[in-house]
Order: sequence, then C-alpha cells, then structure tokens
Amino acid sequence: MVKPAQKILLTVAAVLCLCITGCGPMVKKPGSFGALHTGVADPNALPYIVGVGDELEIKFFFTPELNDKVTVRPDGKISLMFAQDIKAAGVTPEKLATLIKKKLSPHVKQPDLVVVLRNFGSQRVYVGGEVLRPGVVQMAGRERVLQVLTNAGWMTPAARRDEVILIRRVANGGEKVYPLNLKKAITGEDMLQNVMLQAGDMVIVPPSDAVAGNRWIDQNIRQMLPFTTSASLSAQMTRGISQ
Repeated sequence: MVKPAQKILLTVAAVLCLCITGCGPMVKKPGSFGALHTGVADPNALPYIVGVGDELEIKFFFTPELNDKVTVRPDGKISLMFAQDIKAAGVTPEKLATLIKKKLSPHVKQPDLVVVLRNFGSQRVYVGGEVLRPGVVQMAGRERVLQVLTNAGWMTPAARRDEVILIRRVANGGEKVYPLNLKKAITGEDMLQNVMLQAGDMVIVPPSDAVAGNRWIDQNIRQMLPFTTSASLSAQMTRGISQ
C-alpha cells in the first residue's frame, strides 16, 4: 500500500514530468546562426587581432634602447616611453606598429619598429556546466567548440548535447545567445554546428532534462521525506521523467 507521503512524492514527480516533457528549446531568442560563420574558407588565415591580456614586445630597428615589453591593459591600451595610452586592442600588430610610429614621430627620428606577440593572453574562453573541468580554457589559436570542450575534459554523460549554449559579445557591447546542436557535429550530420570560437566566448553545457529533473527531485523531495524511497518508487519516477 502506498503511504500518503509516497502519494505526494508520486504526484509531485508526475507534475515535474509534465513540466520537463513540455519544455521547448532552452534559448527563446537565439541569435542568427549565420553570424557565427565568417564565410572564409580558412579562418586561421585571417589576420590576428590584438586583445586585452596579450603580451607584446616592441622592437626598434635603429633605437634599441626604446625596446619594451608590455601587456595590453584591461582598457585595451598600452604605454611606451614618449607615447602614452595607445589603443592596442582591436587592431592587428601591423596596424599597432603604424600607430606607435605616428605617436613617436615627433620625438624619435627613425621610429622604425615591429610589434611581436609573445603571449596570446587574450585568447581565453569560458566553459561551464556539464564538463569535467569547468573554467577558463586558453586557446592556442583559433579553435572550434569541440576542441575547447576536449581541453575542458569533454562533456559528462549527463550533458545535453543537442543544445549547448554559446554566449558571445557583440559590437554594441551586448551579448547574443546561440544554441548549438553538438550531437549532430559529433556524428558528422552537421559540422557547421562545430563553430569557430572567439576570445571571450562562454560555452555552457546544460544537463539533460531527465538528469536535471532527477537532481531536482533528489534535492527538493527525496532528502526532505522522513522515509527512504524504495527502489520500485525510484524506478517509477525515473521512467516517468525520461519518457
């Protein structure tokens, strides 16, 4: 005979089951998927853009005493002797060299120089959710989402692979959210889902609906009841959520 408390548990589980199975896509207002693709056959052929945290070495051909090593500050600028607050983030190393020459021309007769990237500190993305090692992932170059997830230890068995969330900053300072079906990328059905990531991107791997529901039950129902849930009752709840 089912006890009253067990009836309550079954009723709540049934309601939760309806809520979970009735859920649609997690992202209600996704960004345009086409915006994630550059249209360039080889994105690695694109010029490198300096970012915050990059370590640069400024080498002068004729005035080596001005050689310097700097890190791009959080405001995106660097400072050198005779040249303060030069905007470095957002331009190529070649363009930055031109800007420095222009700044130094009133003070240095031959400001011929080259900008060398020593550490790509800006090439970081953030990975969270159902991965083995959530946190910051340092990219060695331009990497795709499956490469970054591999560096984060890969997705756990509980991951919802058909709707991984990519959050990307846009030009106006806001953010766009894109759902990625990595299940199709892994099987080779749609490799466009394996998008190229940019510095500052955030990748969130949510739990599957069944796993999320089971955790919710465990945290909010099972642990609050004055009896141990029987194996048969647990099986009923699990079947109800997964169906």
